[in-house]
Amino acid sequence: MALQRTRRPSLRSGRSLRSLGSPLNAYPLGDTEVHFTVGLAIITALLQERAMRTRSSVAVILLCGFTALSLAQAPPERPKPGPEHKKLEYFLGTWRTEGEIKANGYVPAGKSVTTETYTLGAGGFFIEFNRPEGQIPRTQGITAYDSHAKVYTNFYVSSAGLVGGGTGTVDGNTWTWMLEDKWLGQAVKGRTTVTVKSASQFTVKYEMLDSNGRYVTITEGTSTKVAP
Repeated sequence: MALQRTRRPSLRSGRSLRSLGSPLNAYPLGDTEVHFTVGLAIITALLQERAMRTRSSVAVILLCGFTALSLAQAPPERPKPGPEHKKLEYFLGTWRTEGEIKANGYVPAGKSVTTETYTLGAGGFFIEFNRPEGQIPRTQGITAYDSHAKVYTNFYVSSAGLVGGGTGTVDGNTWTWMLEDKWLGQAVKGRTTVTVKSASQFTVKYEMLDSNGRYVTITEGTSTKVAP
């Protein structure tokens, strides 16, 4: 039995691509409509790609601009201590104070010998002081210049529960401190006057405000620098 050879369709037969199962047959709009739709899709994709590239370029330009601007702006200069802060450096070192205590309602009259050490704080804007345990309870504090209020400020605490602070001014060689102490639930206002005599010596006087509104001397003494 002879096998019948299947005849391949030929373009010469006059059949169109549509009759040969062309992929275009999947679109019922016809060849023209399909070509237009495909072309429109290609154009849209190209436009979207161009828009993305434009946005990316703009983003890169802005990023470079912001980076250059940040590099051009120098970081702010760190604040430096002024002449008011420098005045506090006079007290740096260890001082020995020999004084006299006047009779008062808190302690009896007598003599006192104390030692205080002052060190420079971070940045040079303040000094710290430490008075070890002795005849007077251990006291620690800080003294600084408030550049906003234009006054010196002080704060301290003691091992006897005394907490206090105040503000100070300097006129020539004289420092005047207006203080308010808090001890055993009672507020006490006082005034301390420091008079510089030399690079290694000053006198100090502490007065307390009494019920009559007068300042009464509580202690007086002389401080001598014994170590830098």
